[in-house]
Amino acid sequence: MRVIGLAGGVIVLAGLAAWMGLAHGCDGPGGKGAIAGQVKLDPQLASRVSPSAVLFVIVRRPEGMPRPIAVKRIDGPTFPVTFRITNDDVMVQGSELRGMVNVLARLDADGQAGPPQPGDLEGQYEKNPTLVGSTDVEITINKAY
Repeated sequence: MRVIGLAGGVIVLAGLAAWMGLAHGCDGPGGKGAIAGQVKLDPQLASRVSPSAVLFVIVRRPEGMPRPIAVKRIDGPTFPVTFRITNDDVMVQGSELRGMVNVLARLDADGQAGPPQPGDLEGQYEKNPTLVGSTDVEITINKAY
């Protein structure tokens, strides 16, 4: 019984280390400090896309402040859009992509970064949170503000 308890403790600690990005190799199979995938637009929202819209692919921590860790700005997107976010896209110098993250995409009507406003469209990766290193992140923009 003691062995089972010890094994359970080790599993919990390993999971916590991966969640925090501390375990060796927890950047996933795609490489260190990168996350990649594709953004699609729900056809029912296509008529609501502003000609000046800018696509922002946003990476955040699953817990804590909603402030982005990294952002990729894509002007004049043509859907589907392929993206790759790396440590070059982090918002704070010295920060890095690692551990578990949430990934979302916002089609911003006025092209200005910030909280969603009326006219903006958004979608999230259905398997959030995911490990940095994922290369098959598929997001469908399916929510209108």
